[in-house]
Amino acid sequence: MRKLYVAVGLALCSGSALAADFGVGISARSDDGFLYVPVDITPSFRIEPSVRYVSNEQTYTQSSGADSQETKQWEFGVGVFGLKKVAETAHIYYGARLAYVDIQSTTVDDSSFGLPVYGKTDQDGYRIGPTVGFEYLFGGHFSVGGEASYTFLDVDGESTSRIGNGISQSTLKIEQKTNGTQTRLIFRYMF
Repeated sequence: MRKLYVAVGLALCSGSALAADFGVGISARSDDGFLYVPVDITPSFRIEPSVRYVSNEQTYTQSSGADSQETKQWEFGVGVFGLKKVAETAHIYYGARLAYVDIQSTTVDDSSFGLPVYGKTDQDGYRIGPTVGFEYLFGGHFSVGGEASYTFLDVDGESTSRIGNGISQSTLKIEQKTNGTQTRLIFRYMF
């Protein structure tokens, strides 16, 4: 294991890693965004780690009680892209994004059975998708662009629910698989 750390340290200190261009970026979508750290290893190759956090709370009030749900989701990912210069100030890129996804959700239902029903769901898995995008450069450091991907999400875990103070408890194994397109507007600044 120590040899692995030494090899990684030497690779990070090598000339090509020190010559890479680093930056920061954010994406804008209607419901959330990502934070990116683009690293242009060469003029034609980019690695782009990313992180995303989403928190959502909902409360429903009825005459028989209140229901609430709180969901938190983390995504840690990386994109690997080939870059192609199409004009002096424009690039297209193509590759894929891969991310680890962790979702936690808690619910409280006060309107059923005369006793509160508590639920907790823990899921984790991955998201992967081929991605294409473009960026237009302003002043050498700032760029704005768009990206489209077709993503596959695969998460699984457990859902536990109990009535009252543990009168009845059940646990279910759950699995979620979804796929579909995603588009986003991305702003980047390269140092």
